[in-house]
Amino acid sequence: MEREVILESSPGELTTVIVSEPKEGSDRIVLLCHGFMSSKESQTNRLLTKKLLSEDIATCRFDFYGHGEDKGSFQEITLSRCLKQIDAVLSWIGDNTYSRIGLLGSSFGGLTAILSAAKHPEIRTVALKCPVSDYPPIWRALLGEAGMANWQADHLLSFATPEGRARLDYAFYEDLLHYDTYQEATAIEAPVLIVHGDADADVPFKQSQKLLRTLKCKAELNAISGADHQFTKPEDFDQMITHFFKWFVCTI
Repeated sequence: MEREVILESSPGELTTVIVSEPKEGSDRIVLLCHGFMSSKESQTNRLLTKKLLSEDIATCRFDFYGHGEDKGSFQEITLSRCLKQIDAVLSWIGDNTYSRIGLLGSSFGGLTAILSAAKHPEIRTVALKCPVSDYPPIWRALLGEAGMANWQADHLLSFATPEGRARLDYAFYEDLLHYDTYQEATAIEAPVLIVHGDADADVPFKQSQKLLRTLKCKAELNAISGADHQFTKPEDFDQMITHFFKWFVCTI
C-alpha cells in the first residue's frame, strides 16, 4: 500500500514523500535517499521497497530539490536544502508509529545520509551505496582547474544530461565547502554498511575506505569486485541489493 505525504521542508518549499507500508502496518521503516540526477523512482529504491515490504518493513522515498517531480529548480539545489528535506521526513516519521528507523543513501544521497545520521541518533541503522564522502575534489577532478574557474566566474555550470542540458549554480559547490563529512561521520552511533564497487569511476572507492577508517561505530565495507558506479552488470546489481536487504532485515 502506498500513500503520499506532503511536508514543508523549508518555508514555502514542499516535499512529497511516498510511503510504502505492509497491509498490517509496521513499526519499522527505511528512508531511501536517491543519487544526484536520479529520483525517488530509482531502480534501487523500487526493488528494495518490494523486498523490504515482503519482510513487513515499510519504506519512504522522496525527490531531492529540483529532481524528479520536485517543483524546485535544479539550478538552485544545495546540499543544505537536501538535508532540510531529510530533517522534515525524519520529523514526520518520529511523529508516527515508527520506532525503528533505517536510512539508505545512494551516491550523493549517501553524502546526505552520512550527515543526517550524524545528527539524528534516532536512526537505528545506516546503509550507503557507493557514497560520496567528499564531493568538492570530485567536482574539481571532473572540471579541471579551468572548468572550476569558469564555473566560479560565470556562477553557472551548464552540462549535458540524457534529457537535454542542466544548469547548476556555483552556490552548490560553495555550500559543499561548509561540510567536513569525515569529521561529521565520527558522531554516527548506528551501525553502518557501505557497499561500493572497486571499479567505480565516478565516486572513488578510496573515499569509502577512508570513511570506514573514520567511523567510530560498528561498520563494514563490502567491496564488489569490478563493479562500476551504476552496478551495471546484473550480477553486481543483484549482489548490491542482497547486501542491503539482508542488512536491514538483521539490523532494523
